[in-house]
Amino acid sequence: MNETGVHKTVDVLLKLLTQEQWEVRHGGLLGIKYALAVRQDVINTLLPKVLTRIIEGLQDLDDDVRAVAAASLVPVVESLVYLQTQKVPFIINTLWDALLELDDLTASTNSIMTLLSSLLTYPQVQQCSIQQSLTVLVPRVWPFLHHTISSVRRAALETLFTLLSTQDQNSSSWLIPILPDMLRHIFQFCVLESSQEILDLIHKVWMELLSKASVQYVVAAACPWMGAWLCLMMQPSHLPIDLNMLLEVKARAKEKTGGKVRQGQSQNKEVLQEYIAGADTIMEDPATRDFVVMRARMMAAKLLGALCCCICDPGVNVVTQEIKPAESLGQLLLFHLNSKSALQRISVALVICEWAALQKECKAVTLAVQPRLLDILSEHLYYDEIAVPFTRMQNECKQLISSLADVHIEVGNRVNNNVLTIDQASDLVTTVFNEATSSFDLNPQVLQQLDSKRQQVQMTVTETNQEWQVLQLRVHTFAACAVVSLQQLPEKLNPIIKPLMETIKKEENTLVQNYAAQCIAKLLQQCTTRTPCPNSKIIKNLCSSLCVDPYLTPCVTCPVPTQSGQENSKGSTSEKDGMHHTVTKHRGIITLYRHQKAAFAITSRRGPTPKAVKAQIADLPAGSSGNILVELDEAQKPYLVQRRGAEFALTTIVKHFGGEMAVKLPHLWDAMVGPLRNTIDINNFDGKSLLDKGDSPAQELVNSLQVFETAAASMDSELHPLLVQHLPHLYMCLQYPSTAVRHMAARCVGVMSKIATMETMNIFLEKVLPWLGAIDDSVKQEGAIEALAYISQSTKDG
Repeated sequence: MNETGVHKTVDVLLKLLTQEQWEVRHGGLLGIKYALAVRQDVINTLLPKVLTRIIEGLQDLDDDVRAVAAASLVPVVESLVYLQTQKVPFIINTLWDALLELDDLTASTNSIMTLLSSLLTYPQVQQCSIQQSLTVLVPRVWPFLHHTISSVRRAALETLFTLLSTQDQNSSSWLIPILPDMLRHIFQFCVLESSQEILDLIHKVWMELLSKASVQYVVAAACPWMGAWLCLMMQPSHLPIDLNMLLEVKARAKEKTGGKVRQGQSQNKEVLQEYIAGADTIMEDPATRDFVVMRARMMAAKLLGALCCCICDPGVNVVTQEIKPAESLGQLLLFHLNSKSALQRISVALVICEWAALQKECKAVTLAVQPRLLDILSEHLYYDEIAVPFTRMQNECKQLISSLADVHIEVGNRVNNNVLTIDQASDLVTTVFNEATSSFDLNPQVLQQLDSKRQQVQMTVTETNQEWQVLQLRVHTFAACAVVSLQQLPEKLNPIIKPLMETIKKEENTLVQNYAAQCIAKLLQQCTTRTPCPNSKIIKNLCSSLCVDPYLTPCVTCPVPTQSGQENSKGSTSEKDGMHHTVTKHRGIITLYRHQKAAFAITSRRGPTPKAVKAQIADLPAGSSGNILVELDEAQKPYLVQRRGAEFALTTIVKHFGGEMAVKLPHLWDAMVGPLRNTIDINNFDGKSLLDKGDSPAQELVNSLQVFETAAASMDSELHPLLVQHLPHLYMCLQYPSTAVRHMAARCVGVMSKIATMETMNIFLEKVLPWLGAIDDSVKQEGAIEALAYISQSTKDG
């Protein structure tokens, strides 16, 4: 349509805006919205023509009409600012006033907040448009921080960030009267949020807020609320938050006439219960719920850690002060570290970690908390959080002892009659019960009843023990992280290293594993000059953990293990029908086998598609292992968790040390390339002699290549030339007699094709590609095919 046609169409649409029926006005604005969005080429003449009517639409009594009026300007904000500058102040003030009339049910909320935040990103708009003080206007944004629609929450945050970022400390006097409320709203918003993107934006706004308000005002506004904020952060995930701890965030509604009442809308809204990380995630599966709750706690710790830097600022801790804010903070943190609550200890340790990451030293806080953190690492405590299952376990154990006593079997002398530990309860339902019942000739029916009770008690003991183990490991892990962050390591490092390594091996929550990985990297950095140095042992254990999963790091003797129980139940027929490619110790292509197996598993399924595995379990860091198709089963899960933790740790360590990794961590560098250099002679490759050496050197080489693949993907570009030096060794491994070695070498070549494309491809095209035609040597052919597959995959992903 030409320009004349566009204008004639818009003239018709403008006539619709004069009608009394809201549906007609709504339809007319919809047409104008699309005309503005699609025909940017005629915006210079089109925008002035329609803007007056759109502004009237922003003031319409009907909410749906206001919504489409605001939405029509969002795509043309830049043109609006530069072409119709004189109209912008009125639009801005109209939008600020509109915030007073919006709530969760109004349709225009999203569009109005988005338009307002978009307009305020232009400095000239702020300078000329705000007729009222921001002290009055900004509180109108509070209710939208807690809106049910995520895009509204995002727009509210972006509005706040824009207003803060364009001010300097001298011109932000408007901020001082509303600073306490702003801090409270943003922190409360963080605790209740479940979206990663919005949590990151919250952190950005919080840091901007702390930088724009002077330290004295921040400390005065925050100190009275530090205790309450810590309590919010410690909120148990299954309990609703006490509404007295939350700020009321309802919008002030103005009386309107002429608006339509929506179906189901009532004046009295029921009070909704709020949970940490949002009520919308409360019905998620336990693993996902634990993930989002931990994410909210960690972000809350970041906010409080930044606040602690302000509280510890020398400018507000003058020697002449009777009560110094830093000393009060130290006592508050110490109070929670002395509690018997795991959540209190975890939360405070997280705050200390985040504070220490931003501020290197504050003796008042460090002296208060560091000795207590070291004590926590050696404590064996039943936390308040397991009081209910622990009490249930006690009662059921006593009932079992009574039931045994009823048939004249006394076991009271073998267990503590008062309070049983978890270990004693476990002994009772296994060793003690079996020994006691076996020495009596009981009626089979009585024995069956007793055994049924024993099984019930055993389930309770197991559940209690699992809950306690998770809490105990997390408390010790975060306490260890806090000690490392304070950079005051004790003489004995084992109490610090042990929980960190256990978390890497056993923790199912990827956030906690990642936190431990970052702490291990800092610990290795602090120990590089220490004697004796624990680094070599830590690296060795991490490399071993990286290779525990036979589905991802093949075993030389059995390159393609069968899944426990699954294969056997299906029988060998389905295997023969669906899998045409066989892999042995010396022949076959593992990648082809896995792809065929995955395809067969998909095509052979019957019924509805099973629910996909949560990303948190399958979430692997950089490296090509993420491309390997593996069907997760329960027996394999511990291996996957341990391997994932080790991969997090090694990639984090490599990134942390950067270009100094090869020098400062020689043991890791040797684990990557040592066996490769020692086993492979690039000038005289002899497959027969390698075969004669047996499986042990081959498995050592497989494990080394696994470390190479993981570490190389995250390595600093300064070290890439050192990696390129080992390309000839990798290409020689493609003709190694062992199938597993060839497979791992191909994966490493795939990684190298990403980080050193030209060098990798030059050697591949010159040396390896011709092997595809080696019809007399199937080993070379298989190595070349597998390498080509991983290079293709890498270039496609890259």
